[in-house]
Amino acid sequence: MNPRRLLLLLVLALPVLVVTFAVLAGASFLAAALGDAPAAAALKWVAMGALIVLVIDAILLLAVLGIRAAREDEDQR
Repeated sequence: MNPRRLLLLLVLALPVLVVTFAVLAGASFLAAALGDAPAAAALKWVAMGALIVLVIDAILLLAVLGIRAAREDEDQR
């Protein structure tokens, strides 16, 4: 995969994952407030999964940006 395309994908996925986590967490709290414990538990686990993917995306974005900066520094020398 093209590094530029990978960077674009990671950047665009970050806000989508943040919103996904926020919506799922809110839905989990709402289900818990309405007394639907099984739905709240399921939504909580799905929200945690989205949070894990969000953290992985942020780490990969940091790594790709670091590699890109190192390559640009190498090209300038």
